[in-house]
Amino acid sequence: MISQTSEYALRAAVYLAARPETGPSSAQEISEATRVPVGYLQKILRMLSRHGILTAHRGTNGGFALAKVPSAISVLDILTASDTQLQRIERCPLGIKGHSNLCSLHKLLDAEMARTQRTFAATSLTDLLDGEGGVRSLCDTSGKLTTSIDVSAADAKKKNSQS
Repeated sequence: MISQTSEYALRAAVYLAARPETGPSSAQEISEATRVPVGYLQKILRMLSRHGILTAHRGTNGGFALAKVPSAISVLDILTASDTQLQRIERCPLGIKGHSNLCSLHKLLDAEMARTQRTFAATSLTDLLDGEGGVRSLCDTSGKLTTSIDVSAADAKKKNSQS
């Protein structure tokens, strides 16, 4: 249902939402923190910038930052920007002539897709944070849950490179 591109876009956006005061983050920093291949991530970050989710800053201290406060960016905004379509069923997917009403199966599928859309639209990046600037829980590459994205390591690297 959600593409790998959308998953990576969500990880990057949550990472940036968890560290708003630190300024723009480079694609390399975001890649290391979210475990997304940097080349692929750069394309995703540009795509999110084109859709007004992120801003891109050039120069020595440049990088990417959220274009709005995290509470103003929904999960659905990011999914839409990253081309995940939550397709509703409006007519018989089998193309049966005269089928103007959905059968019970397709009504159920459409109702669940509508519910999913409402949930994603009502969930902001802020909702995914723990209230203290960390992330509620995301998986690391070993499959274990972690209580926060390691923003401290990325911040320390950034400070050292600016010195």
